[in-house]
Amino acid sequence: MSLWSRQNAGFIVNEDDSGDKLIYNGDGAGVASAAEHFIRYQDGDTESAPKFLSNGSGDYSVGNCVATDSGWAMAAGTPSQGNDNADADPEILVCSRGLQESGVGDPTAVMCTIGNLTDKTKFYPDGETFTGVASSTLGDLVVYAYFNEPVGVIGDVNIVLKQATALGADFATLTYRSSVSNLDAGIVAFELAASVDTQTSAVTNNTLGIGSGDLWSENTGRIMKYSDIILSETADETLVLNDGASTEGPSGFGDIAMEDGDRAEFALNLPENASFTVS
Repeated sequence: MSLWSRQNAGFIVNEDDSGDKLIYNGDGAGVASAAEHFIRYQDGDTESAPKFLSNGSGDYSVGNCVATDSGWAMAAGTPSQGNDNADADPEILVCSRGLQESGVGDPTAVMCTIGNLTDKTKFYPDGETFTGVASSTLGDLVVYAYFNEPVGVIGDVNIVLKQATALGADFATLTYRSSVSNLDAGIVAFELAASVDTQTSAVTNNTLGIGSGDLWSENTGRIMKYSDIILSETADETLVLNDGASTEGPSGFGDIAMEDGDRAEFALNLPENASFTVS
């Protein structure tokens, strides 16, 4: 007899922990349309990458480590791998079967660097001074958020660049830039728009950056667990699984995606503020 065909007093049993889910109907009154509709197995002790990795810089930095179904790995194409082939096999640091699927929960941004379109670390953590201009060029400043597993991005997502020594005030909204992101490595890039005034007089205390616990925002898109992407195709057409709601249906994001897939955590989980000096 199937375990799902009978009731047990006081508990429910899954046959294995490799992906079984308890599914709940989220269409009832008072349940947000974007709510998670299932409980899944998760080992809460495996959320963090190996502790021996460095924060913010170095070839073996925590931001270059991603969860795979084989365990914690250094993402392909990163400096520690000796080549820039992002499609190569990742280097497994710690084996853990099924880690990505059932061990790290929703994707979490664990590191942040700030540079431009050609240098991910130029201004933070490398520490070079940014020279402000009256009218910026698109991509003069790019914030790179490093998630702890591969992610998928649908539509437009944003992050806010802060100003002042304590990064207490908003400076400008940065938008997702796909061409310099590396989603297989969990790296999502946000770029400063063109024509923004970044001269010294426009920046309080000559400091810009991202706070350690700042949030990214969905805008019209989503950052989600990579496994929620079923199929990507080249025709820029999308099929979204439809639950009958008036807001569901096909759209033009370019992926076939599961509705109510696991969103990435909105709050960054950085060891320190990522800030740099503007001259």
